[in-house]
Amino acid sequence: MKLLFTIVLITFLFLTGSAQNNQETKAEQYNEIAAKTSNSDTMLKYALLALDLFEKSDTMPRAIASYYVGKAYYMLDEAEKAMPYFFQSADLCQLAGMYSKAATSYIAIGSCYEDLNIQDSIFYYYNKALKIFIEEKDTARISYAYLMIGQIQSNLELYSNAEENYRNALHYTTLSADTLDMAYCKFLIGQAIMNISDTLYYKSINDLKTSVTLFESIQTDDAYYIQGKYLAYSSLAEAYINAAKATGKSCYADSCKIYLDKIGNYDLDNGNISNHVNTCYTKAEYLIFYKLYTEALTVLNGLENYMTDDLPKNILKKFHKKLYDVYKLVGDYKKALQHFEKSEEYKFATLNDNTLTSIKKAEVERTKMIEELKRENAEKLHHAEKVKFQILITALIIGLGLGFIVFWNKRKSAKALAEKNTILARQRKEILDSINYAKRIQFAAISTIEEVKTLFPESFVYYRPCNIVSGDFYRVAKCGKYHVLITADCTGHGIPGGFLSMLGISALKEYCITENDAENPGSILDRMRDFIKTTLTKDTNGKEVNDGMDITICSFDFSAMKMHYATANQTALLIRNGEIKKLKGDRMPVGRYLIEKEHFDSFTFDLEKGDIVYTFSDGIQDQPGGDEDELGKRFMSKNLFNLLKDNSEKTLDEQCKILDTCITNWRRNRSQVDDMTMIAVKV
Repeated sequence: MKLLFTIVLITFLFLTGSAQNNQETKAEQYNEIAAKTSNSDTMLKYALLALDLFEKSDTMPRAIASYYVGKAYYMLDEAEKAMPYFFQSADLCQLAGMYSKAATSYIAIGSCYEDLNIQDSIFYYYNKALKIFIEEKDTARISYAYLMIGQIQSNLELYSNAEENYRNALHYTTLSADTLDMAYCKFLIGQAIMNISDTLYYKSINDLKTSVTLFESIQTDDAYYIQGKYLAYSSLAEAYINAAKATGKSCYADSCKIYLDKIGNYDLDNGNISNHVNTCYTKAEYLIFYKLYTEALTVLNGLENYMTDDLPKNILKKFHKKLYDVYKLVGDYKKALQHFEKSEEYKFATLNDNTLTSIKKAEVERTKMIEELKRENAEKLHHAEKVKFQILITALIIGLGLGFIVFWNKRKSAKALAEKNTILARQRKEILDSINYAKRIQFAAISTIEEVKTLFPESFVYYRPCNIVSGDFYRVAKCGKYHVLITADCTGHGIPGGFLSMLGISALKEYCITENDAENPGSILDRMRDFIKTTLTKDTNGKEVNDGMDITICSFDFSAMKMHYATANQTALLIRNGEIKKLKGDRMPVGRYLIEKEHFDSFTFDLEKGDIVYTFSDGIQDQPGGDEDELGKRFMSKNLFNLLKDNSEKTLDEQCKILDTCITNWRRNRSQVDDMTMIAVKV
């Protein structure tokens, strides 16, 4: 399926920023007519006239004319005739040094190859365009190129690849803060996740609900975004019926019906046949959920007239698969078999070895380009994080300042204190409010439990700050094929630890982005150490600041069943078949250290189904407790390891409750002395 915005956007991209020649010539007027008309025959006529009149030296005007000849042929469904003109336009733009416009022509060439179903060439030219956009640092066009690549991969049912490229597109769209474009990206991400597996409905629902919220927050007359909103409705309805099927809960089916009703006849009224067909598939699933099989067959058979070869192969495959499912449910196995065989015919119609090789090469190239661009764009990419950090610092400074006022007032006479009790109470509240606001900012910066569960469905998070703000933090991220888990313990706790934790979180959002980063976690720690050293130089007395943090980074590649990891002065554990193993790592922290190695090591080992990986700070084992005669005795690593080993056969949720109960009983009402954090992931 073509992107519904292909022609609109490539035209916009080509025209944006084009030079205006003050000399009014007939050829230029023809170019203007070609640019303004939406009639393909008129566009072709005047673009050809312009091309005939321009001199050879009129490089860019000829490039524009060639582009519109190509576009006109493309609109007339004559991709083969369009391609030579798009190639000519690209060559002329390259000759004139207008590389970004050449890239726009490459995208048009890729769209022609898509029409001709020559898959490897699509990726070659889209990737070529993307490379130019990245070199030009044009975030809007980078985002657009990623969307195009993701759409082609989605058409080929390479949904994991598509999701990654849609997320890249969202990343660059977020920089421009365009709400409707962010909504469209979120829709595509949710749709890709849903296509990866029906069981990922909980993930797709989150993205699709965000998309719908964003679309509905802004009124627009733009048909592209209006259609995007209805596509999001359709996909969200599908996600809800998947949830209903997985859980048996009718509340999800009811939500599905709400969004089906919102769509109504929009797609049919606007000639969006592919979208109408997909919505009908969801309607059939809704009826099947309530065992209304005859009604479901009526909906599906009503689509028979739309099932032409013009539709994408994946939609045709899905049509026959749906009919196979329903006929099997009603016991008509003859018809079920017929539709099963039909669906199998379409299964591998679009894939070949050359396509897969081309995709792999393109992914490698993009990873390299993003790596080169990453450092240059760091300031821009993480401006929001720095603002959060500045707000945190301001909030904490206000809190400390108000604390000093309280301390000073306490030194005054009893009479003065009595007169100012109201003021003191208000000041105490302001201190607490300020620090609680800092807590809110910190909790917004770390990963939520839902984000952890999305990347690691079998996991637990035990996070117990010692004070309102914490020196411990944890973070999860998706970097290409890797699911990344980071656990960190900063020097100190409370307000000082909170300062460092925000520094660490901001740095990690810069240094842990690409697949290459995740594959080499030791290099992330190297960059973190450099960052901490340069940020924390000297205090007001000229002494070096030796604060830092202990960190463990684990990058899980579940498809290859491997884990890459690196540790900085922390312990990570692996429990396999009831046996506990302490993973080796570096004993130096991220920061200044008396005897430090030049680089942190990255380690790799093979995972097995059922493995449990535990990463944690030292707050648990350092907690004093025990019987009265053992006052001051710490919990110790040995007891923690035995606790985990003895309960490793239990579910992770049960393990988390047991850990919490054990530590609470151990403390026996004694104060918590440090932040406590443990994350467990089961493979």
